[in-house]
Amino acid sequence: MAKKIPVASKPPMSRPREDLILSAPPVVHEDSKPRTLWLWFSSILIVGILLLGIGSFFALGLLKNFRDSLSPVATPAPITTLNVHRTAMYAGLDFTVTSVQYATSFADDDMHSSQGIVRLNMIAANKSPDHINVIYYDIARLLLPKSSPITPSNVNLSVDPASKTSASGWIDFPVNTAVQLSTLKLQLGSTTLGETLVTIPFSGAFDPGRYSDRTSQQGQTFNYYFHGQLLVYNLVTVDIRYSYQGVQAKAGQQYYSCNFRVDNPNGVSVAPGYGFDYLRLVLNGSLRPPVINTLSYSFNANTQGTTGRVVFIAPAGLKTLSLDFLVQYGSGGTDYTVTL
Repeated sequence: MAKKIPVASKPPMSRPREDLILSAPPVVHEDSKPRTLWLWFSSILIVGILLLGIGSFFALGLLKNFRDSLSPVATPAPITTLNVHRTAMYAGLDFTVTSVQYATSFADDDMHSSQGIVRLNMIAANKSPDHINVIYYDIARLLLPKSSPITPSNVNLSVDPASKTSASGWIDFPVNTAVQLSTLKLQLGSTTLGETLVTIPFSGAFDPGRYSDRTSQQGQTFNYYFHGQLLVYNLVTVDIRYSYQGVQAKAGQQYYSCNFRVDNPNGVSVAPGYGFDYLRLVLNGSLRPPVINTLSYSFNANTQGTTGRVVFIAPAGLKTLSLDFLVQYGSGGTDYTVTL
């Protein structure tokens, strides 16, 4: 009897567990609408800011124009003018007051500090070969009747016009009340230094020649012996002036410049030294040395016409000069009188 082999039974189908099933992650689709909206918003914001700025700029301009149109137009201060055209010399410069003006202010006066301004329109001319410098705040004063001299408040005039040139400009003086221009005067000169003062009245009597240089023509010959050698001094001219090389003389004094041509007829050079050593001006019995000398220290043999000068300071208005040639290394000298 055949043995019955048992047939294996098929295992029962089991239901899968839901917790063991791995699910794929959900697919998220990004929404592009928020980004697009943000870009539009930013663009509109930037354009709005630009438009606001441009609008503000034009609005401010319109507001300023409107405000300016409502503001009253400034009226220039009235100016009173007196023509003068008077000239006088100070410190080697010719100063001309062309006109004098009065106003409560001037458009180009940036130092206005008073109720009124007197302006002197002037020309400064340097006709000399010298470099001359002046300080107007020290030497320029406005003279009013029954008032103390007034110092400048502002200056627009060259302090050092070049040789052989002139320059125009103005000097302002502060005043506390309206003034009659014809009663005013300009004073030039330092009272601190005791200089000779120059006054230019704007009307009335005026003698500018009293301040001008004057030249006295000469033709005298002076013999001077030095160590037995003859030198011949030919006095050509004497210049009489209130200033020399830009330096104003003290009050009551003048410069006397003696201009020589010197001949040496000797066969050897003669060296008497500079004019400081042997030339003197005799004043009331005393001997005054020169303040300036350009005479040569020595004169070559057989030469003629060597030029030079000696300059003395003496009282103003002298009619004669007494020159003394000293005997060097000895005593005494020889006096010569010069008529001016």
